[in-house]
Amino acid sequence: MGFLHRKFLGLTETPREAVMRNLSHLLQAKRGAASMLPGFGLTETGFRSDAERLAGLSEEIRETLSRYEPRVEVVEIDEDPASGGGAPGLVVRLLLRDTREPMDLLLGPGARTLRERPRDVESEEGT
Repeated sequence: MGFLHRKFLGLTETPREAVMRNLSHLLQAKRGAASMLPGFGLTETGFRSDAERLAGLSEEIRETLSRYEPRVEVVEIDEDPASGGGAPGLVVRLLLRDTREPMDLLLGPGARTLRERPRDVESEEGT
């Protein structure tokens, strides 16, 4: 939620929403686009294979989040199998540091899509 929405419309966002907004900016940004923040964002995946892309991105995500988003702790990063013939993505499991609340993100590396995965999805997969 932008400054103008908060200032003039009186809208507020929860700490979780603020973290998600920042994660969206951070993980969808192209690394090197901001000259004053050379490590901000993720590098282009280019023409690498899916395995190379996912391995490199996992490490980059850990590094980027530890540097630019101190409100979360990376617990685990797993491959999210491709569905519908698409490219595989990543499941980034986080903990919000203040509340120790879990947060799972689904990252589609090719299109740089990011969304939060509902917690009940994980319990359904385990059954």
